Amino acid sequence: MPQLELQGRSVDYSVRTSKRAKRVLLKFGADTGLEVVYPSRQRRPSPEAALRGSADWILRTMSRLAQESDRQPRRRYQSGEVFLYRGQACQLNVTWLSNGARSHVQLAGDSLVLACPQSAQREERRAAVVNWFRSQAKLYLPQRTRQLAEKHGFQFGQLRIKHQKTRWGSCSAQGNLNLNLRLMMAPDAAIDYVILHELCHLRELNHSAAFWRLVEERCPDYQLWRAWLKENGRLLKL
Repeated sequence: MPQLELQGRSVDYSVRTSKRAKRVLLKFGADTGLEVVYPSRQRRPSPEAALRGSADWILRTMSRLAQESDRQPRRRYQSGEVFLYRGQACQLNVTWLSNGARSHVQLAGDSLVLACPQSAQREERRAAVVNWFRSQAKLYLPQRTRQLAEKHGFQFGQLRIKHQKTRWGSCSAQGNLNLNLRLMMAPDAAIDYVILHELCHLRELNHSAAFWRLVEERCPDYQLWRAWLKENGRLLKL
């Protein structure tokens, strides 16, 4: 996915055309990020010029979206809180270790057991939970991406797992993929949709009608899971 430097900040964007567009539009989508949308048969101004001309609005919108995410109820990482793991609701159960021991998490049935010293503050407890989800993402997401790529005839470069607030995944022009570790909170079918979405970008690095046809061919119920992520993404928070 192309990037542009706006006022010292790197911004990812994509480009597509729309028969319904009457003029060049800039849009933020829940799973598409920042888009430059052109009417059919129009390619001026260049995407870079369109983005630079609206840099203030883009950066304000990005800040607002980040703030809205931050305003979701703050997790305390205490017993009784519920975390989703691959779509399953798991209740956090905090147990205590002797001071000096290292905090860690393990899955036990439908419980996430967080073992930590009694002196552990919120940030230490949070780090243990995030690290557990990251470890699960590293085990599951690369393997599942390889499986789906082989099944559907894709080849990709590097795969990186990131902890992002708004983007579930991205694909670069070099064929490298990024996936959000918070996907490990979504149902498996939603994870597959995001992976297939990014794999299809290897052939169509945009969100054109041709791109969505590719996605639908490989994930016929993609609209269901796209809508699910839009509706429930705010709950997939660490």
